[in-house]
Amino acid sequence: MAKVMFDVLLPSTGKHYDFWVPESMQMQTVTQLVAEAMQVAEPDYYEATPDAALMYVPTGEIQDPSSTVAEIGFTDGDSFVLV
Repeated sequence: MAKVMFDVLLPSTGKHYDFWVPESMQMQTVTQLVAEAMQVAEPDYYEATPDAALMYVPTGEIQDPSSTVAEIGFTDGDSFVLV
């Protein structure tokens, strides 16, 4: 199973985090896992919510939650902001 590594910025801290995810994972699941990880890593600055989303930095677009990482076409090193 192929995996993709991407960067996520947590705006409340200005810190960047790297995540490895399977290409077959839906973006909704990716977002949920990232949000939960940020809540654990930065409990004083972030609380996971059901409406969390990942914004793709180059386009400013929120990704389709039902699409997989592979369907969207992300590659290693792509950058997101957790919103």
